[in-house]
Amino acid sequence: MEMPIVLTEYPKSGGSWITSLIGDALNVPKRDIYVRPGFDLFDTSDHPWYKNGAAHDFPTQSVVKSHELPDSKLIDFEAKYLHLVRDGRDVIVSRWFFDKDFLVKNGITASFDKNFDDYVEEKAIEWSRYVLAWASTSTLTIRYEDFLADPETALGSVVQKISGTTLSPGLLADVVGMHTKEKFARSLSNTFKHNTFVRKGISGDWKNHFSRRNSDSFASIAHDAMSLLGYAL
Repeated sequence: MEMPIVLTEYPKSGGSWITSLIGDALNVPKRDIYVRPGFDLFDTSDHPWYKNGAAHDFPTQSVVKSHELPDSKLIDFEAKYLHLVRDGRDVIVSRWFFDKDFLVKNGITASFDKNFDDYVEEKAIEWSRYVLAWASTSTLTIRYEDFLADPETALGSVVQKISGTTLSPGLLADVVGMHTKEKFARSLSNTFKHNTFVRKGISGDWKNHFSRRNSDSFASIAHDAMSLLGYAL
């Protein structure tokens, strides 16, 4: 029986990029679990996943990006699941800029007034709870950093594991080439006036933003989650 693939991630772990790669590798629609009939946070008509009047639904054959926990009713349907993880420190930095810059300047949220020290502690708790919840299930876990290091190999491996399909090196190269950071950013330029949805897309940027206090507080909160996922503190 064919069923959707749900790619679940804590926000800003690279889910939009990986969803796009997997969807185009399998030649199936890409979707967002929150874009449903009545969605109005932004105009989806120019979004690359919803161009040409694509319906706000989840076709049987599709890849659906989600930020939901395992017991969420929003993803309570038959699907194959993937859990995408990324170094929690990079996740927090990426989300910091997303919350205070992207969301506010695009009018999605009205304001942002948190300080960075408090934000790091708050999101370290959230991130740890999220990744540990999914780690307690039998869901296949994949790493953002593997896609950064060798996107073609990582994509081929994930597609083979989730669908049983072995893709040719040429197809993998074509799909990866379609979704470079620059091309992916341009594809969203008509959707968002302040287009910083794709910011740096690198590993280790947290070192440019974390103070010693931030590093210590993150380590004390997220040690178990980082260790379980194989990230060094």
